[in-house]
Amino acid sequence: MEKIQILTVGRDPVLLQKLSRFINENAGWESTATIDDETAIELFHLRSFDIVILLKDVAAESVKKLTSLFSHQKPELIVFDNIGDSTQILEDTINKALQNSKPAVNIVDDAFKDSNKE
Repeated sequence: MEKIQILTVGRDPVLLQKLSRFINENAGWESTATIDDETAIELFHLRSFDIVILLKDVAAESVKKLTSLFSHQKPELIVFDNIGDSTQILEDTINKALQNSKPAVNIVDDAFKDSNKE
């Protein structure tokens, strides 16, 4: 099973390290983190991310720029902003978003499939 790729952008290297370590503890997730916008954009072009997390210490202009750029290039991307240092809230937010992004299952029930048999 492929891991969910998560890009985290924040300004505090200690907080980024803490959250990256937490994300990587989940067997199904893989974290990449950076402290600046240019590196985030570069990483986004080099790899395929499923989720982008913009921490609350990222300035509003940067949030707007990164969200717009990333969402334009990958419309199905999940982007969170204003995320703090609570690992439990982060985990709940990621899990809820992943649940909501799963495609609906279509089950076709053909009531007439056996009607041709005689």
